[in-house]
Amino acid sequence: MLTNNKSIFALAEFRRIWKSDFIESEIAEVKEFLQDSPLLIETLSLRNSSLAIIDLRRMTYLCCIGDTVPICGWDKKYFLEGGVGFFLSKMLPADLEGFRQMSEITTNYVRPLTDEAMKSFKSFIDLQVVGEDGKINRVLHEGVSLKRDPDGNITFMLALISNITNLKRDNRQHLRLTDATQNLIFEINNTDNSCRQLEKLSERELQIARLTGKKLTSEEIAKALFISVHTVNTHRQNMLRKLDMADTMELLNFLTAYQVI
Repeated sequence: MLTNNKSIFALAEFRRIWKSDFIESEIAEVKEFLQDSPLLIETLSLRNSSLAIIDLRRMTYLCCIGDTVPICGWDKKYFLEGGVGFFLSKMLPADLEGFRQMSEITTNYVRPLTDEAMKSFKSFIDLQVVGEDGKINRVLHEGVSLKRDPDGNITFMLALISNITNLKRDNRQHLRLTDATQNLIFEINNTDNSCRQLEKLSERELQIARLTGKKLTSEEIAKALFISVHTVNTHRQNMLRKLDMADTMELLNFLTAYQVI
């Protein structure tokens, strides 16, 4: 677990990345984006997810909906009281560094986007959090922009947090950025903190991944696409290589969780 000094340093670093001290926030304006409803809470519970609005200029959570305990091991009151600083303080040190790098990549990606492109913008980042009981949970942070400042920096973000502990191997994190025209995936190696952009999957590979996810066999996919079984298997092996996945199950879990398919 991180020390208080490390937490303060981390918060200052993230404020710098997100340009969060530029202007005061209009909290009342942003809260109108989201209403607490029983149906929403039920939906989030079924998805093992929680929803929050983040003020990136003040590094605070304006609201948090859903039960956060099974997701990251902490009650939402801690996030509302402690803000982003509390969240950062519960990350594993290696994942915190990865999160810092991925936040930097995200802000550089977002700034030049047009307002129209931002309507389709989504970011996906995974990280590990130490819960109150000492258990390590891997969560997926899916973010969309609610508002930007004149320089293109996101000031308010809507975040969906889900538990994906059983879906990924340790020692690496992933970032996916998309604005409907681009689909970029980055990998952080938590052992040496190196970052690399992964090779893009082709439309045919994505097509085969979707059909595989529907439980079709290689023979059935080949018949549906009018290609050979050998070609289907070659595409599948190429996907494993490009994304550095151990097997088809890990590949499908990743592509589904990150909404690539």
